[in-house]
Amino acid sequence: MSVALPTRPIVRDVELLDTLVHRRRGHSPRGTHRMAALCHALGDPQAQLQTVRVVGTGGKTSIVRIMAAVLAAHGVACGETTSPHLQHASERIRLDGHTVRPELVAARWRDLQQAIVTAEAATGEPVTFFEAVTGLALRLFADRQVDVALVEAGIGGVTDATGALSGDIVVLSRVGYDHPELGADLAEVAAEKAGIVAPGGVLVCAAQEPTAAAVIEEVVADRGATLLRAGRDFGVDTRRPAPGGQQVGLRGLEGSGIRGFLPLRGAHQAANAAVALAAVQALLGTTDLDPVRIRTGLAAVDVPGRIEVVTRRDAADVILDGAHDIDAMGALARCLVESASGRSITVVFGVGGQRSPEPLLERLRGLDARLIVTATGTPQAMPVEELHRRARADGFGALAAPDPAAALTQATRLTPADGVIVVTGSLHLVGAVGPLLQVRATVP
Repeated sequence: MSVALPTRPIVRDVELLDTLVHRRRGHSPRGTHRMAALCHALGDPQAQLQTVRVVGTGGKTSIVRIMAAVLAAHGVACGETTSPHLQHASERIRLDGHTVRPELVAARWRDLQQAIVTAEAATGEPVTFFEAVTGLALRLFADRQVDVALVEAGIGGVTDATGALSGDIVVLSRVGYDHPELGADLAEVAAEKAGIVAPGGVLVCAAQEPTAAAVIEEVVADRGATLLRAGRDFGVDTRRPAPGGQQVGLRGLEGSGIRGFLPLRGAHQAANAAVALAAVQALLGTTDLDPVRIRTGLAAVDVPGRIEVVTRRDAADVILDGAHDIDAMGALARCLVESASGRSITVVFGVGGQRSPEPLLERLRGLDARLIVTATGTPQAMPVEELHRRARADGFGALAAPDPAAALTQATRLTPADGVIVVTGSLHLVGAVGPLLQVRATVP
């Protein structure tokens, strides 16, 4: 049965979009049919758009943001959809580098309401939160007549809602075994994600584990598509940590190269930048890109909640990182070894109820950090008592705090001012802690 959407007077877009959160994906089976029906009810906005879909396990949001920044520097109007959000659902939709304006959401709200009713009547299944927000984003992008729509997939590829869309270029970020429902092993997950590429299309692919890489090559060949692969066709030549980020030397397609500042931390973000640059080159052509504008775009990138550093006067710096799978947690740990060596580290850690905390914590074991476990601030969080018990059973002398605010207070008290507090394990936890930090700035 369809759940009625609010029809009260519209005040702010965040209030409206946040009312869709109850439409969890668990309420409907996986597939593209609901997204296709919703788009049709919205006037098929996807047919009016040049769409680049970004799929994978980790790094998707960063790749979208980097692509958008480089495209914007070249005067290309972009729409972006990313997920999940940190605080408000409106963060998932961006036009020309900014969160969608309230009046744009308001203008299409009743159309979205009716489209959801129509799509649910046609499919007999509830439209999910992800599908509703993505459908609205596509409608807004078409209204604005953007040059390019950058659409981040949810979970999977072939059976993800974004599989209902089309586009010659697909970007595949790092593939990991994060969602068992996608396949029994890494090979099946890679096939699910790579399978979204269109026959005769282009797949821009990040570096992968050998098992995943072999499957991806096979899928692309079967589709008669072109594979642009990190390490062979593009990559990172050099990187050097720098205040507020890193200096990178990227090797693009056809031997092109660029050196510049990337205000993101970690070797994995340099790799994401190389993927994003290659995708932009595949879209626009290498000869149509200006090195100065590429550098301008790279320097303008902002990806909240991904090794985001918040400095505080007379208190330890706070690093906000939503790592919630073992590869992302490993990348965070390596970045901390690189940038926080010799500093006292306190980790504030929380996970969703469906996650196994032990593999994530194992990636942090070598940091010699104190550990405070807490809730993520959502009903889906693993209970603090269970997380505390499991962390201690795994050999961590963990402390427990009942909520994110209490955890931050406890971490601040225990960590010297020249130390660092790392908030991780869940983007929901990062979203809950962010508003508690009044001053946001990069490390000087």
